Amino acid sequence: MQATFTDLAQRMFVGPVWPASILVCLLVVYTLIALIGLIELDFDAPDLDLDADVSGGLDAPELDGIDVDLGGADVNVSHHSGLDFINGLAATTVRWTNFGRVPVVVWMGVFTFLFWMISYGLWHGFDSKHYAPTWIPSLLLIVRNGVISIIATKYATQPAVGKFSPPAGYDKHRLMGATCEISSISATPTFGQAKFRTNAAPLLLNVRTNGTEIPKGTEVRIVDFDPIKRIYTVTEILPENDS
Repeated sequence: MQATFTDLAQRMFVGPVWPASILVCLLVVYTLIALIGLIELDFDAPDLDLDADVSGGLDAPELDGIDVDLGGADVNVSHHSGLDFINGLAATTVRWTNFGRVPVVVWMGVFTFLFWMISYGLWHGFDSKHYAPTWIPSLLLIVRNGVISIIATKYATQPAVGKFSPPAGYDKHRLMGATCEISSISATPTFGQAKFRTNAAPLLLNVRTNGTEIPKGTEVRIVDFDPIKRIYTVTEILPENDS
């Protein structure tokens, strides 16, 4: 029995299998503690601000009829909006993995299991015959296994997207006349994003102005909506003595 346990430990804690095995052990400990009631499993997805405005027309899931467009044809990658584009690209990549769209406990559990299965299987089935369990090969294999695991986790968790949180009660008709805040560096007639605050995570809207340039952080009012391009037209809210 002891020999079997020792052999299993040696197979689990070797080369690129190390990180995956540690994650599995932590997951087992967490699950055991949760089962005996010392902590509660939190099935609320984290409020992630995943701003994205990337060319290619990536659309976010509709929330009770809300048109939240994460993509558009007009992406100006210049000094004016380049930072927003980079941030949006990174956020879109994270969102693509479903992290934040399903409970973090579920996502991490699926990822940990797949990461360990992939790391263990590839090492003992293929990698150990071609690589030594030293630092540099192990680090490269860990990165490779992590990328494969993230892709596998995305597709494994896809059926769970939207199953745990009720949709927000907002639609494009109720947004007409409402106020939001410019979140991109500025909003112009050809580019812009704004955050519409809700009781949960803010909604990210693609917006355009009716002629003027509006800087980041300005409160604006939604005055129109283009259902074809899924873009909202906004106007700056002026003080009463300036209106």
